[in-house]
Amino acid sequence: MTERDTQLIQLARMVYTGEAAEHKIISPDILWHVPGHNPVSGEYRGADYFQVMSARMAPLDRWEFRVECVMVNGDYVVTQIRLRGERKGRQIDTRGGHILRFGADNQIVEGWGFTEDQDALDDFFAA
Repeated sequence: MTERDTQLIQLARMVYTGEAAEHKIISPDILWHVPGHNPVSGEYRGADYFQVMSARMAPLDRWEFRVECVMVNGDYVVTQIRLRGERKGRQIDTRGGHILRFGADNQIVEGWGFTEDQDALDDFFAA
């Protein structure tokens, strides 16, 4: 494993630790792809990743990620996660993942979300 591979794995893990760390690792020009058929689904560019997507997810009483596995291949990092959340009296507990594409400056420039149970996630955000 190269030094950059190790660095990207560490950066990817940091994305799940909190807002301050996430803001530093994510490019201001990010393109983020959210799957599904719910109010959060779609593509988010730049500041919309933090502002619009967060507003569409609200209100969240709980939103937790547990990173289970991180893999790297060049500029791409894949994470396997456990997602737990609570929103408007509904709960979600599912596995998922992200594909993160890092730029030369080691910031995430593009990302894709995946979930084990898209219908459950759609129901969670449709409430």
